[in-house]
Amino acid sequence: MKFIYLTNSRLPGEKAHAIQIMKTCAALAADVTIRLVHARRVNRPWLQSIVDLQKYYKLPRDVERRLVYSLDLFSIVPNLPFGKFLAYKVVFAIQTITYHIALLPLLLTSTADVYYTRDSLTAALLIILRKENASTVIYEAHKYPSSRLGLALSRWLSKKLDGIVVLTNILATRYLELGVSEKRISVVPDAVDLQDFGVFSKSAARHQLSIDENMFVVMYVGHMYHWKGVDTLVEAASKLSDNEQIWLVGGTPEELPRIEQLAKQLELTNIHLAGYVPYEDISTYMAAADVLVIPNSGDSDISRFYTSPIKLFEYMAAKRPIIASNLPSLREIIEHDETALLVQPDSPSSLAIAIQRLRSDLHLSSRLVDNATILVSKHTWSVRAKRILRFIDSVMSMSD
Repeated sequence: MKFIYLTNSRLPGEKAHAIQIMKTCAALAADVTIRLVHARRVNRPWLQSIVDLQKYYKLPRDVERRLVYSLDLFSIVPNLPFGKFLAYKVVFAIQTITYHIALLPLLLTSTADVYYTRDSLTAALLIILRKENASTVIYEAHKYPSSRLGLALSRWLSKKLDGIVVLTNILATRYLELGVSEKRISVVPDAVDLQDFGVFSKSAARHQLSIDENMFVVMYVGHMYHWKGVDTLVEAASKLSDNEQIWLVGGTPEELPRIEQLAKQLELTNIHLAGYVPYEDISTYMAAADVLVIPNSGDSDISRFYTSPIKLFEYMAAKRPIIASNLPSLREIIEHDETALLVQPDSPSSLAIAIQRLRSDLHLSSRLVDNATILVSKHTWSVRAKRILRFIDSVMSMSD
């Protein structure tokens, strides 16, 4: 089977979707011939030297890539004296339009059994250009549109696409309400490569990172968007002792000042910001933790209903007890008091109580880790790829 995966994404990238794309494509490459087509973008300074994506993302096999031109003006926006919010919208529109124009010759001349994308505009372009029954078009949806235009596009796509892959059951319900046939939609959460984690012991990881062995380390790994709930974790630090430390790993130069300011306002001494960390070092940081946290906010639909955090599966693979917000999207994978402790979203006090409970109850921590270790074995990138391929086979057989 010949597979073309299309994405208007910066690769390598500082966001989790870059990991998800590369890991999914590498896993699919075990069973199909796949080419990853993505936009040529101006990369972040700390990623510009990376050329070997297989090594950087610890992929089991290389993925053939083809870059497509786009006019990327994002780097000029931070230097503007005013109007940055509007400027970001304008340069995003320019980049998206030029990418899809440059994509046209490739789509008109290429042949593939399956075209797969997580971009709704690309999916629309594939539907418009394809010849009848010439190929299968699959759209992987990661959220539900909030704008009237986005909703209209999704409603049109739902009648034209061969299949839709979604991350959560709630997101599947949203698309079913648009008229998608139940047989043409599949729920496939995110995943993890188990071999990427568990390499270092806690002691060895802390020695490498110069973290005090006597500290109780509560860690968050990821971006600092408001809906990720990191502000709640920072506020929870004020309810902990000095030797109960919060480590925040990740974030970009645009996000970190907000967190630094909050910690300063609260006069916290037990907050440590590690900043952006290369993917290859993430497992070392997780190994150094006593507890790993997903403090997602309940104020956002993507957080409540649609997300399938890669960090959740990585946390389980790292074999550390997990505290997470009690949200429907997360409950689709983990269960309170069985594989994690689930706490009230946006509640620093609930989060602090759960942290101290895990510190004092080693039996509970061990039981959560053991149960999560069994659970995560069913959520590898290889398993995810096979589920996607089985779904594609089923929609292709319906078309035949």
